[in-house]
Amino acid sequence: MSSKKSKREEKVSVDDILAVSTGETIVEEKVKKVEKILEDLLIINPDIKGVIVVSMEGFPVVSYPKEVFEEEAKVSAAIAAIFATSERNAIDLVKEHVNYVTIKTSNRYILLRLAGEDYIIAVITDEKAKLGILLSDLAKVSERIKDLLSM
Repeated sequence: MSSKKSKREEKVSVDDILAVSTGETIVEEKVKKVEKILEDLLIINPDIKGVIVVSMEGFPVVSYPKEVFEEEAKVSAAIAAIFATSERNAIDLVKEHVNYVTIKTSNRYILLRLAGEDYIIAVITDEKAKLGILLSDLAKVSERIKDLLSM
């Protein structure tokens, strides 16, 4: 008997079954749910102009609205690099992990926060945004995204 498995013996994943039956995969389903969470964030906090979730490796997962992040790949890589550099410096300087990173430009804020261990959520806001409210909203959304993506 051959050690190779026949086509019939190969296991079919749930993701494959869903892809065939619905045209969607679990990954696509999760991405749509994350996008809905991001859309809801912009509704509850109108000072936020755009939000993106990226992997720690710098790959884009999902952004909302799409037109804010025209170069998703470039932005995602920059966000991951900024967060990783901040984390490394915080550990070197004070032996603590980063909770969030805030960048202030002349007209807006950019906030970065972990969503679990594998993802970073970044928001772009108006200058008039209230940082306390932003951080609270971002903490809640980060937790929801972490829970969803870790399933």
